[in-house]
Amino acid sequence: MTGTLARVTARILERRHVTRSGVTRISLVAAVGAAVWFSRADPVGAVAGSALLGLILCLDAVRDRMRAHRRDALTLWTVSMVAQLREYVVYVGLAFGAAAAGFSSAWGWAAGALIALALRDALLVARSAPPAPSNPKPLALPSQRRPEGLRLPEPRVPRPRKPSGAAGEAATETATRARPVADGAEAVGPAGPVADLSLVGLARLAMAFDQPTRFLVIAVATVAFDARIAFLSLVVGCVVAITGELVGTSSRESRP
Repeated sequence: MTGTLARVTARILERRHVTRSGVTRISLVAAVGAAVWFSRADPVGAVAGSALLGLILCLDAVRDRMRAHRRDALTLWTVSMVAQLREYVVYVGLAFGAAAAGFSSAWGWAAGALIALALRDALLVARSAPPAPSNPKPLALPSQRRPEGLRLPEPRVPRPRKPSGAAGEAATETATRARPVADGAEAVGPAGPVADLSLVGLARLAMAFDQPTRFLVIAVATVAFDARIAFLSLVVGCVVAITGELVGTSSRESRP
C-alpha cells in the first residue's frame, strides 16, 4: 500500500516537472523544520519534529520511485550530500534542545554521535570498495616499448545466431531460472528488486543502522525520553553496525 502511494505521488510530481533533486531539497527544508521543533525541548516539539522526520522518509520513498534522472551524476551527488547535511542539521537541533533543557553535556553527546556515525560510514564505504588487482601491469612509456613486426589480421569467426521467437524466450527464461542468486545479492523479479521481508532480512536491515533506522530511533527516543537518550541510542546503534560488519566480514573470509 505504501509503495503504491509513493509511486502514484512520484508520477504526479513528475507531471508537474518536479525532479529528484527538487524532492531532495524539499526534504532538507523538512529537516530544518524538524531541527527547529527539536530545539524547543518539550513534548510538542518532539512530536512535531518526529512527524517531520516521517515526512522525510516518505519523500525519500517517493524520490526512489521517480523514473527521471536516475543515473545523472549531478543528481546522485546532490542526493548524497543533502542526505548527510539534513542529518547533521537534525543533530544540531537535538543538541540545542538538550542544552535548553539544562543538560550541560548535550554537545558532547552530539559530538559522540557524529564521530560514531563517521566511523560507521567510513567502515561501510571501505568494505564496499572493490579490491585492488593482485598483479597490476606496470605502465610502459612509449619510449620503452619495443617495435613489433607486422601482424596479419586474425580470421573472423562467425558468431552463432541467437534463437528467435518462442524458442529464444524459453531458453532465456530457463537460463534465468537456473542462475543461482549470489550470497547477499538482491533477488530481482519481473517488477524490479524484491525486498527481503523475512526476519533475517529485517534483522540485517536493522543491524546496518542506515539513515531511516536512525531517524526512527531519534523519533522514538525524543518522544518517549529526551535528546540524551536519542544520542546514546545513535552511538550504540553505530557501534552495533560496526561490530556486525566486522564479524560478518571475518566469518565470510574464514569460510573455505
